[in-house]
Amino acid sequence: MPIGRRPPMNRTFGSFIPDATASGTLRAGAAVAMVSLSGQARVIECGANTSGQAFLGFVPVEVLDGDPVPVVTLRGSTVTPILEGGGNLTPGDALFLANTVGEVSHSTPASGTVIRVGDAFTTTKMTINTDHRVVVAP
Repeated sequence: MPIGRRPPMNRTFGSFIPDATASGTLRAGAAVAMVSLSGQARVIECGANTSGQAFLGFVPVEVLDGDPVPVVTLRGSTVTPILEGGGNLTPGDALFLANTVGEVSHSTPASGTVIRVGDAFTTTKMTINTDHRVVVAP
């Protein structure tokens, strides 16, 4: 009997975090972190000054409060992030976890946890590369 395989969630290597659910609605493309709220593992949108040290990856689709959360974490995966202030990504530029929760920025934040989350390769997509983290005093 052949062994069945469940196809991946999507082509961006998304996987679910076991026993963790969304705390509030998470926007498609949001940067997220896992935190403990009342003893429960919850996934929230994060920023450089808001749970940035617990950054996991990006949510590829909108997730409602209490639902399981797919997270794209694998280095080299592609995602469509939310750019702080709106507009387009600049291909070739580095992207950082922004001060605005759930969003990325072309600029390094002045305080909080500075994480280079990846690089823009088109005006809408980035490649994840989270190898660099620095905590900057406010």
